[in-house]
Amino acid sequence: MQLKCYPFILLTLGYTAATAQDSSRTSQLNEVTVTASKGPQKAGETGKVVTILSHEYLEQNSGKTIASILNQQPGLVINGAENNRGTTPNVYMRGASNGNTLILVDGLPVNDASQINNTFDLNFITPDQVERIEILRGSQSTLYGSNAVAGVINIITRKTGDKKLGVGANVSYGSYRDFQGSVNVHGNIERFSYLVSYKHEKARGFSDAYDSTHHAGFDNDGFRQNTLFAKLGMTAGKRWQFQYITNWTNNRHDLDEGGFVDDKDYTGTSKYLLQGISSEYKFKNGSWHVLASYQHTRRDILNDSNSVSPAAYAKFDSSIFVAKTAQVESYVNWDLTRQIKLVGGAAFTFSNTRQFDHLLSTYSPVFQDTELSPDSSRTNQTSVYAALLFHNLSGFNLELGGRLNHHSLYGNNGTFTFNPSYLIGQHHKVFVNISSAYNVPTLYQLYAAGYGNKSLKPENTTSYEAGYQADLAHSRVGFRATGFRRDTRDLVIFYFDPVTYFSQYRNANKQKAYGVEFEGNWTITKGLVLTANYTYVDGKVTLQQNNKDTSYYNLYRVPKHLVNASLGYQVNNALFVSVTGKYAGQRFEQTKPLGDYYTLDLYGEYKFGNLLKIFAGFRNITDYKYFDISGYNSRRFNFNTGISFNL
Repeated sequence: MQLKCYPFILLTLGYTAATAQDSSRTSQLNEVTVTASKGPQKAGETGKVVTILSHEYLEQNSGKTIASILNQQPGLVINGAENNRGTTPNVYMRGASNGNTLILVDGLPVNDASQINNTFDLNFITPDQVERIEILRGSQSTLYGSNAVAGVINIITRKTGDKKLGVGANVSYGSYRDFQGSVNVHGNIERFSYLVSYKHEKARGFSDAYDSTHHAGFDNDGFRQNTLFAKLGMTAGKRWQFQYITNWTNNRHDLDEGGFVDDKDYTGTSKYLLQGISSEYKFKNGSWHVLASYQHTRRDILNDSNSVSPAAYAKFDSSIFVAKTAQVESYVNWDLTRQIKLVGGAAFTFSNTRQFDHLLSTYSPVFQDTELSPDSSRTNQTSVYAALLFHNLSGFNLELGGRLNHHSLYGNNGTFTFNPSYLIGQHHKVFVNISSAYNVPTLYQLYAAGYGNKSLKPENTTSYEAGYQADLAHSRVGFRATGFRRDTRDLVIFYFDPVTYFSQYRNANKQKAYGVEFEGNWTITKGLVLTANYTYVDGKVTLQQNNKDTSYYNLYRVPKHLVNASLGYQVNNALFVSVTGKYAGQRFEQTKPLGDYYTLDLYGEYKFGNLLKIFAGFRNITDYKYFDISGYNSRRFNFNTGISFNL
């Protein structure tokens, strides 16, 4: 699929060279991040590469999912973000495979231990719940543990507001008969704060599978979601704060048999429960934090196959996937001196999964049952970590830290971080980050019937990055350039023998990924802001075949070249409009090329004070046909429009 839009590409690349990303999206040197070092810290005093998506930026992307918003950020590819709503989005950061980016909700790690890569379904979090998002790129395993190989995404939920009682609501409708409605109540009463919200979405959708014949009559695959979210807070005296959050989501979605293969009676349901408690106690020179969470996920997939296509694998298939994860962590932020801070703590994680399949295949006359017991498919890990943060030593800053992990299967393993940076004046920063990461195989990779391999080794990674960030022309221009490289030993891959059809998860010898990121912003005139980012990433995996090392390109579904650009205009206090473009270069699924593509979006909103807002978004307005996943449809031209109010 060769792209024929060269003027658009040249225009976008030209903007990229001169500019980069919006001040509401990219952390400027004086902004504060809480994710970089598990506590408030100015971006200018950390060598981490942080992008902050502010509440204002999220509001100016109304109607989009969390996955779609993240898919516009540098270094990130959210595969499936623009597919049918029942698709679980996969996060690829800096070329790392899905499962190597840690997702947090208010600092609590979230995942699904029943998935192949522990993938957390971003559909479980709705944008209505979110205050801001902090994206931390590069290896972060010293402070955040396993899964933080390529980076961390911290989704910070909404504030409760200052009123005793506030009420908000949102209603929208769009393409594919997608209706969404939500309502929330929030407020503060003396020492107690609360936020409770409910959201319902129902969409007719479109066919998951792509009809390559254009006349096979594939049916639409619908989606329905109900989400209940609550956030309760309490203060005890002047020093102690407590917070409780719960998120319950119930999704139902229609499925197809596979790529290019329709199915009219294949359905799935996903139920997710997150409960989390956190506390912060402030003492004279720091704070003490405790986090505890419990997650329960259940996915039921049913294919009763009253309608079986010739390519169908099963006449009947009923599967259950259940995962439970419990985590507790305690850490301190302690200012040893005005320039030296200690961050230290300990964490414990436990996970198990139960998986059951009742199958009547098209190749067998009898039912086959397979089961994975939670008593055998379980792991736990205990970690201790510490980091010293030297900041504002005549412009010099340094993070130096280490982590020791003890895993129930793999024993002890350590990681380290060496992250110096130098702030030149208040407008220029250079930084270097050398760090290691440790990622254990998932329960599915270890124990799944037919594919699991109990002999798998953990992945060990060393990452290097260096860059320069500037805030120029009285903050009218911001720019950051970063180069990175990641070396991984014992990468877990899926092995398939085309002769015997034998499949299994195995370790490759090594994998290398490297690239560059450019990002920034230019305030052309008051209210008119141009933003853009460009990412280049490449890599290869090496494994032994016939006693020889064989290397090949393995950045699965990730483009080597990726450009995002947006021009937004705040016409006045009420009216905001923007145009956004995206170009993704050639991608591969195994050895199959997926081609390159571009999209162009329009958005506008009008506010009636703080009470009411109307908005409309038009996406992929050129109706360009592209595929993120071979054989599965992505969204063509689509729109949604809505209204929101707050009392």
